[in-house]
Amino acid sequence: MFEGLDLKGELLCEAVIYVDSETTPGPIGPAPWGNRMIAYIKNGEFSGPKMKGKVLPGGGDWINLASGRPNAMKVDVRAVWETDDGAKLYLSYTGRIINPENEESDSSAEASSLDSSEYYFRVSPTFETSHPKYLWLNDIVCVGVGKQVEGGVAYRMYKIS
Repeated sequence: MFEGLDLKGELLCEAVIYVDSETTPGPIGPAPWGNRMIAYIKNGEFSGPKMKGKVLPGGGDWINLASGRPNAMKVDVRAVWETDDGAKLYLSYTGRIINPENEESDSSAEASSLDSSEYYFRVSPTFETSHPKYLWLNDIVCVGVGKQVEGGVAYRMYKIS
């Protein structure tokens, strides 16, 4: 009954995305649906077997810190990537970051010093583009494994077959 339902994937790309600390609003504070934080994208880059380019400024992460769990957050990112050959890729993803119990999620400086094996950071990106060379991105499901780095985040993203 469950034959053929194994999850398989291949590397789509590696990406590093930096936060614009000068314009980022930061914590909004407790709200009815959680403790909201906003981080704007400054820039970044990505590279993989079928695409390479830069992360454009202007996107961001509308982070929601879990109520009663200062070590847990939900990421909600929107961004535009531009390939080296000029294609624009709209990217959106949600995911979870669960830091060790004694680490609060709102300190990026402290979080970047954590070993990535000590916390859970997974995202599920989707792409949209009209560029003929990259139309295949519109039809795939991806999973990303993230790491908090100084000034931003790094991902290894996989296309799920």
